[in-house]
Amino acid sequence: MARKTLDRARAAGTLIACAPRVVSPKTCDLIESTFPASSHDRAELLSRLIALGLLQYAQHMASYRAWRHSARAWGEIARGDAKGTFWAIARAFGTFALVAEPLRLSRRTYRALLRRELATRFGGDVVNAMLTDEALASAKDEPIESAREAAASAAVGAPAFARAALDAAADGIEACVAMVYHAQCLFQSSFWSAPVLIGSALIGQVAQNARTFDGYEAKKEAHRAETATARLRELLAHARTDGEAIALANGAITEAEEAMATLEAGQEFVYRREVLNARASFPSDVYDAAANLLPVATVLPRLVRGVSVNAWDIQVAMSSFNGIRAALAVLVQNMSTLRTAELHAGHVSNLYDALDVSTVRGLAGDNESGGASVRVDTPEDDMSLVEVDSLSLRGYDGQEIIRGLDFVLCRGDSLAVVGPAGCGKTMLVKALVGLWSYGSGSARVIHRSRVCVLSRKPYFPKGSLLDVCLYPTSSADIGTDTRELLTDAMVALGLGRHIDYLDAIAPWGDNLSPSEQQRFAVCRAVVNRVDLCVLDDATCAMDPKDRAASYDVLKKHVSGILSLGDEVSLPKHHSRTLRVRSDGTLGDFEEMASPVTSSRINVRDVAREAIGEPLVDVASEESDSSASGFNPLQMEANRRENQFIRRQKKNVARALGVNPQKFGVVPTPTKSTKGKPLAFDPLA
Repeated sequence: MARKTLDRARAAGTLIACAPRVVSPKTCDLIESTFPASSHDRAELLSRLIALGLLQYAQHMASYRAWRHSARAWGEIARGDAKGTFWAIARAFGTFALVAEPLRLSRRTYRALLRRELATRFGGDVVNAMLTDEALASAKDEPIESAREAAASAAVGAPAFARAALDAAADGIEACVAMVYHAQCLFQSSFWSAPVLIGSALIGQVAQNARTFDGYEAKKEAHRAETATARLRELLAHARTDGEAIALANGAITEAEEAMATLEAGQEFVYRREVLNARASFPSDVYDAAANLLPVATVLPRLVRGVSVNAWDIQVAMSSFNGIRAALAVLVQNMSTLRTAELHAGHVSNLYDALDVSTVRGLAGDNESGGASVRVDTPEDDMSLVEVDSLSLRGYDGQEIIRGLDFVLCRGDSLAVVGPAGCGKTMLVKALVGLWSYGSGSARVIHRSRVCVLSRKPYFPKGSLLDVCLYPTSSADIGTDTRELLTDAMVALGLGRHIDYLDAIAPWGDNLSPSEQQRFAVCRAVVNRVDLCVLDDATCAMDPKDRAASYDVLKKHVSGILSLGDEVSLPKHHSRTLRVRSDGTLGDFEEMASPVTSSRINVRDVAREAIGEPLVDVASEESDSSASGFNPLQMEANRRENQFIRRQKKNVARALGVNPQKFGVVPTPTKSTKGKPLAFDPLA
């Protein structure tokens, strides 16, 4: 018999433990993932909840003592003992003020502390998950509105979930402690009446829960009444607006009938709501009245047997019975708290699912292509900054974009990767910093904290201009030497006029030109003292002078430079050049040719050309003989050389007083000459 009872108790305990998972499975999964079983964090959380239950039990004991002293005060009043009454009242007040209420305050404060810690933990986990490099890199692949909605819901829902989950657990523990304590008091005060009172409380709570259906129906009727009222307003507004047209169409009767039907329906809904509310409240009112008299009625058998009953026995029965009823109501209300936690847990789970979308798609692409992925590690040699070995990269669709990339970038070296738009240069940057692993091969790059990546549109955080230049370093962590270094870099980059505004707070991303934004990004790489600076088309908005100054500053303060872009002038700022074709294949390394120096024109040669003597251009002959195909760098050099020659010819013609057209200088069309034939034939 005892074993059967024990088995039933275990089954009941298992059912009670499984009830939260049935009501809110996502809540339980999220808690288990945050606090794994047999972990120190879960043991600490359980110990704190147990401490909360002990505080609740101590509070009930203190309240029990205080009410007992108050009962003795009533007894002393009945005997007419003034002194005893005074001391009984003093003990009751002292117990309430010095023990019971401080314990209540401690319990509430401790519970609020637990809520804050859990909310901060869950919210911090969500914020960290949203602001990791992987999540930020994949954010542009998600729909903007859905991404913002998921992030906002999770950022608010994670702390709310933690508070609701803790409230459900704390309320359950406190309700169970209250039920155990009040049942103990009932059995100590009146052993035979305790089961009757406990059973009555259970039956009454079940009856109240059964009557909640009428309450739900009353809420539905109230919603229907509000809808009918809104519809009546719309009908009347429509009738007043289109009154003339309705009158001419002889439709007043129809409009009136519809409005009256809507009015009658709304009043019917209001009537049903009031009736359902009265039906729902009637049993509970009767039960409340009976509950106040039931503890008094339980002492009748003792009076029949001739046993004396004092006021203290009645007070214990009433307070304990009401305490059990309140605990049962809290347990029932706990289900709604769990449903609230489940709702917030759904928002958090949706965020994690959205963050895992890119990973799932990447894994799917890996499985389709054999499961290969890019291996990113740190170089074994201290002199190497980047080592790429047979690197091939694929997009989300599994299509190969870059094929067989091999190069090494050492300290003191600079490399330019040039190619057309869409050839995978930005994807290469993401792969080097560990944000893109869909492909094959390996890449060894120095630690991420020693790498600075500059993009076409630099990120400008909110704050002062100093915060912009130091990001991600805080302005509170720098010294005088760093500020002096920043000042020197700004002067070298032509940003000296902004030095006085370093501490000014403004929307600098909107106030600065694109060229200035990119130069401030270069300052960011300098002041953070990085070893490797990767520029992803980060100088496209600069003019040639600012671009040259930027690379001079970087070569002075940064150990290695890796630039990616489609500019034809980019390779001349680097010691080596790597070309990526549109199909993903790669060209060979090329040593950078010395910057093109324009040939100087001898005045005598120009004079000879003016009088008709032929001139031999040795440089053009060499370039013609050496040209073996299309070379964009040579085209750029030829263009600059032709412009220089044109200016020299103009100057010589101006000095000799000769028309520049005799030297073959074609005049620049103006507004007056546009659309009109030139006065000379440049081919003549």
